Amino acid sequence: MMRRLINRLLILGPNRQIMARNTPGAVRAKLATALKADNRIQCNLGCGSRHHPAWINIDFHGDGDAVLPWDLRQSIPLPDLSCDVVYSSHAIEHFDREGARHFLGECLRVLKPGGIVRLVAPDLEGAVRSYLACLEAARRSEPGAKSRYEWSVIELLDQLVRHRSGGEMLKYWCRETVPAEDFVAARVGTEYWRARPHCKGRKLPNNALGATEVGVFRLGGEVHQWMYDAYSLAELLKDCGFVDVHPCDANQSAIEGFAAYDLDTESDGSVYKPDSFFIEAKAPHS
Repeated sequence: MMRRLINRLLILGPNRQIMARNTPGAVRAKLATALKADNRIQCNLGCGSRHHPAWINIDFHGDGDAVLPWDLRQSIPLPDLSCDVVYSSHAIEHFDREGARHFLGECLRVLKPGGIVRLVAPDLEGAVRSYLACLEAARRSEPGAKSRYEWSVIELLDQLVRHRSGGEMLKYWCRETVPAEDFVAARVGTEYWRARPHCKGRKLPNNALGATEVGVFRLGGEVHQWMYDAYSLAELLKDCGFVDVHPCDANQSAIEGFAAYDLDTESDGSVYKPDSFFIEAKAPHS
């Protein structure tokens, strides 16, 4: 599936010829099927376990079947001007700043003129506001505020600084009784309730780690390399050449029929990752 293809032309429509070098066979097949049916080409980048068969789903750790494995730090394995939509949720924060700029440049490269990019990321502003509110409540000794404050600090810092998988978040979730559980679940979403039965009472390793182990882990893709708010990511999108940049809600999108894919919402309409912000932009027409 991952073999390099010789450089050749991929015909996407009348009088349009796009170079398809290094495009994996699985992606080429899905492109061909979509084009034959006159369907939109929609790509979900860094999809993890959240994907839909109507999309081309790509992730660093794809299973090779529903999800194509690919190192998105290097490139997006699609031809120029081939996509109508690019969607990426909770991926951009895993790139360093230059890597994020390169990734957005790749998104722009593969989008058709007027194509839509939709990005979802952990909300730095929301996390900071939550932290400050919890701090003030703790200073006033409000009931339960100390536990909410503890979680708000973990939420703000842990994914940036952890040295082993799961970090302080996993430790918190593994307690026999999770303090401020409803607050944690409201911040995290259904991910918490799904994970909790597997975490409760679990014993985690606490051995000292060497520099090599820490380095391998921190370069392995789990940690967050940077944080964004709606303002900073909008400015980055503009700097990278996107236009019509605007924030939106989890259930609001310029992508036709987006809500039906249940990527940002659950089947009951609740937000999948409520600690997020949502932003869309378009590739320019010229």
